[in-house]
Amino acid sequence: MENGDKLREVLKEELEKVKISADERKELEKVSMAVIAEVERKVKKKKINASMFVGGSLAKNTLLRKKNQDIDLFLRFDKSYSEEDINKAMRKVFFFFRVPGYKIKLKKLHGSRDYVRIDFKGGGKEISSLSVEVVPTLKISKPEEARNVTDLSYFHVNYLKESIKKQKGLADEIILAKAFCHAQNVYGAESYINGLSGYALELLVVHYKSFINFLEETSKMQANERVVIDTERQYKSQQEALDSLNLAKKQSPIILIDPTFKDRNATASLSSETLEKLKRGAHAFLKNPSIEMFEEKKIELEWLKTQALKAEGKVLVLEIKTNKQAGDIAGTKLLKFSKVISREIAKNFDVLGERFDYMDGKKASIYYVIKRKKEIIFKGPLVTNKIAVDGFKKEHPVWHTIGEGNKKRICASKDPRIEPKKMIKEFKKNNKKLLRQMSIVKMKVVKVY
Repeated sequence: MENGDKLREVLKEELEKVKISADERKELEKVSMAVIAEVERKVKKKKINASMFVGGSLAKNTLLRKKNQDIDLFLRFDKSYSEEDINKAMRKVFFFFRVPGYKIKLKKLHGSRDYVRIDFKGGGKEISSLSVEVVPTLKISKPEEARNVTDLSYFHVNYLKESIKKQKGLADEIILAKAFCHAQNVYGAESYINGLSGYALELLVVHYKSFINFLEETSKMQANERVVIDTERQYKSQQEALDSLNLAKKQSPIILIDPTFKDRNATASLSSETLEKLKRGAHAFLKNPSIEMFEEKKIELEWLKTQALKAEGKVLVLEIKTNKQAGDIAGTKLLKFSKVISREIAKNFDVLGERFDYMDGKKASIYYVIKRKKEIIFKGPLVTNKIAVDGFKKEHPVWHTIGEGNKKRICASKDPRIEPKKMIKEFKKNNKKLLRQMSIVKMKVVKVY
């Protein structure tokens, strides 16, 4: 079979797996309408000047099939409302909130504006678990009036719906791109991923016209190259686009001008490391198309153990937990702390490999391939600093010097015979305040192989 035939077969098979059925869509729309009807009833009763609209992938028909479905709904407040007015109105709407005919659990969540998540118990016939998020935004007529990035959601949805309407099959191309990027762990603007948001990915597929074109163009991007994409040609040149954006908005390797708001880079969250990961995946898939490339990669513990054995090292698996809100907040906190503990491990071991794995909720696992250092060097002060040198000698009775002339300094070393479990135990004991400050409520060694 030629590569082209194999590619078409793989894409067809994957689309059948990840595209929601008509019955699934009908069920999601039914729940959406039930929530919208109840919100609008309460809005009218409380005399609040606001209206609802369906956003996210459901509105654009680019939803992936998954066990835990979620729907984005937006409550658009009149732009005369202050931020305090919006918060008060949200509390009024969702006080003793019920959705007739459904068992729900409602939770207030924190974001750029506080919003609510409605969990539907039991899901439905086609869907096992379902959550609806209702996000407050402003009812504005032009993007420049936005006070918050969520205020742009209405424009984003309408732009994508129009683009999909113009090109037959584009929604399916976007679905394939989302499934692929999920599997490559590059989907998500959260700071613990630094990848592509759903909107950014949709815009890239709109720009490149298809999933395969997106992969081909991405795989060609060079390291340290800055790619500027302005689909609607809102700037006369790439240089004008770069000159118009502030420094914070042009740090990413791809500068994707938001078609609805030219002062915004839609891929600002993308890191060079994440782009490289996507490029490797794209190149591998184009060379040898396979359905496995759409499957989320689990931590291959046996492979890690093999690598450790080759290096005469060990695999250390840690689990950490935060008390912060699940999602971007929890993931970011856990990632930040993982860097702290990684630096601590690196004091005693050579870190040959590391993988941070935040899936959901408030927990993360960190996998290390480590090898004991031959010795740990403590660099002291320059020998010319007599007072500091005397203090160092008291703390380290066995010492030596390195360097020459005015760069000569005193040093000490020790044999790093501490075991990983004992090292983590001592770190926890000596850094209780740090753990509290970083909102870490649990840290344990799962296993040392």
